[in-house]
Amino acid sequence: MSSQATRTGSQAHHTNRLARETSPYLLQHAQNPVDWRAWGEEAFRAAREADKPIFLSVGYSTCYWCHVMERESFESEAVAAVLNEHFVPIKVDREERPDVDDLYMTAVQLMTRQGGWPMSVWLEPERLRPFYAGTYFPPQDRHGLPSFTTVLRSLAEAWSRRRDDVMKQADQVSAAVVQVVREMPEAVTLDAAVVRDAVSMQMRTYDANHGGFGGAPKFPTPVNLDLLMECAWEDETVRNAVLHTLDRMARGGMYDQVGGGFHRYSVDAQWLVPHFEKMLYDNGQLLTTYARAHEKTGDPYFERILRQTAAYVEREMMDKAGGFYSAQDAEVDAREGLNYLWVEDEVRAALGEAGFPPDEIGFALEVYGLSRGTNFQDPHHSDEPPRNVLTLTAPPAELAEAGGMSVPELFEKLDRINAALLKVRDQREQPGTDDKVLTGWNGLMMAGLADAGRALKEPKFIELAERAARFIEKTMRTEDDALARSYRKGEARIPAFLEDYALLMHGLLALHAATDDSEHLERARALATEARELFVDKEAGGAYFDSRPEQTDLFVRSRSRYDGAIPSGNSVMANNLITLAERTGERVYFEQAAALLRYFSSLIREQSLGLAGCVRALHRLSALEPDLFAAELSGAQSGAVTSETGGPVRIKASAVDSRTVDIEMSIQSGFHINARDPGQPALVPLLIEAAGGTPSIEVEAPEPSNFGPEESPARGYAGLVTFTVKLSEPMDRDRPPRLFVTYQACTETECHAPRTEVVTVSP
Repeated sequence: MSSQATRTGSQAHHTNRLARETSPYLLQHAQNPVDWRAWGEEAFRAAREADKPIFLSVGYSTCYWCHVMERESFESEAVAAVLNEHFVPIKVDREERPDVDDLYMTAVQLMTRQGGWPMSVWLEPERLRPFYAGTYFPPQDRHGLPSFTTVLRSLAEAWSRRRDDVMKQADQVSAAVVQVVREMPEAVTLDAAVVRDAVSMQMRTYDANHGGFGGAPKFPTPVNLDLLMECAWEDETVRNAVLHTLDRMARGGMYDQVGGGFHRYSVDAQWLVPHFEKMLYDNGQLLTTYARAHEKTGDPYFERILRQTAAYVEREMMDKAGGFYSAQDAEVDAREGLNYLWVEDEVRAALGEAGFPPDEIGFALEVYGLSRGTNFQDPHHSDEPPRNVLTLTAPPAELAEAGGMSVPELFEKLDRINAALLKVRDQREQPGTDDKVLTGWNGLMMAGLADAGRALKEPKFIELAERAARFIEKTMRTEDDALARSYRKGEARIPAFLEDYALLMHGLLALHAATDDSEHLERARALATEARELFVDKEAGGAYFDSRPEQTDLFVRSRSRYDGAIPSGNSVMANNLITLAERTGERVYFEQAAALLRYFSSLIREQSLGLAGCVRALHRLSALEPDLFAAELSGAQSGAVTSETGGPVRIKASAVDSRTVDIEMSIQSGFHINARDPGQPALVPLLIEAAGGTPSIEVEAPEPSNFGPEESPARGYAGLVTFTVKLSEPMDRDRPPRLFVTYQACTETECHAPRTEVVTVSP
């Protein structure tokens, strides 16, 4: 179980209702003085009978700031007294209940324009609608944030004296959430240009110096890397970007050089210092990504990463019965990354005790960067001495050449060094492991191990994946024999969600590819049928809901759309259905995939990188079933194409002549969009750019107007505004120009999240 926060003797005698739970995250809070309850009818009934609002706190066991807020507030007798008196407190493990997390995170993002964990939401008790939200609150007012007790007292006073205002706020927030999660945008046509645009948009953010995409913090985003490999591998620029990224991720501190496996993300752009938690879903997906890259290149370094990561998973993340654990914590003794950090003297001592000669100790110090000085200072404890995150200072081929050895000899030497360091590291206090088994996340690891085993012809990895598949089939069942979401210490609980069905199918299909065992294929087919019965939105004609039809604990039933750290259930299902059609020859699965993609077509066209998995499915479907693709998804474009976003802005692009395009933006009354120079640094400027394959452009813009307070106005446009785009070359009839239009729509009081749309024009 995950590490418990240190508690004083006065706090340790508390035991609340969470002691009955199995989630490591909930058990972390079982001795808080806060009268926590688990999400469910018992808690809802208590709130209704007491006429108290609900305080909903959502987090996960390896969340650093969740630990901080627990230490500062939830272990405080004074804070607990206020919380218990005025609210019914409920704790949710977001990993057990992704449906609850997704729904209320939407509310947090709508109300605060940001999100994160711990998530703090206040609900009215009758319909569980949110009326106030935030994330982390400090124990005292600081950095512009009110203290947690200040917020609690203010909301308690509002509930007592201004109930009508609170309920009106709940009406407004819940209506906005429903609009977001149940939005049914009008279908638009999709074509090969959508895939090209997604690749082009991704490559615009490529960091040629350090690899990866975008700046700090830098995430691995395997779903985007997989998109580039599948859809644009033949493009040398794209191919080099992917390989450079995979190399730099593996050499940096985000990869555990000693023990194997990837940390969550890099806090800097150089892949140097990670956020130290390790997640099963990251490592499962990255096994698949590196396996695909190894199949394409035969790179021995990628083979090494695959073998080390698989060994780490087997050693530290596998239940003895065959399932895989969820995560490992970032902190030890309230210090982030402490277990993974070194100073030069510690490495010298560890290797000296293991019998390494001075020259090999010096080699280790140089290869892992310790001879260059320290590179890590705990950002939360400035009094701690600086230490080192171990990184490989150069590509393996360069290190081998500098050391006068072959690459295999280098790897053998590093293996001996790592074994000695790991032996010492294992004697330190270890980060907590969240040992619950989640069906969907196990599906990702099954796929990763099966893909790695197939790429390396390593049967051991495939057997580990098959053990997990047998474990899930035998053990992950609820009392009524439904597929379960979560398992820990002999108890399977919570009926599975769309994510679980989709990701388990993904794992089984990867196992079928690795073994050609028809049992895995038949199990995937059965899951597809069951998922369709449980989750397909019959009104939407192909898209899937995230939650089960019998659930009554959510005020709206949502559909996952965007890929994040975990790909959305809908994008995974789209690819699963295409794979099932390939393997079985049954065209109905192609048709189901096409219907799903048609439902999300508007979002795929305007926000393709957010739906990278759907774009990959689109690419596959167009190649495998061009006639179906043409009939269901594609269509002839006219000279003027309108972007129908369902939002406050509509964009129409019309060809004036062979070198000129007019972009007409129609802005809904009450809204304006920011100008190219909005005059306020916090606002997102208007940006019109050429997509890949489009000639370079110049944009002529009309004079903007001022909006907002006179003392600090923002510059922008309202109503109907036209921008003239001049092309450097005449339009190519065989490859019509495509433009990226990035804009932010605002009212007088708030701004929407920025959107990027792709506009295609035929000459």
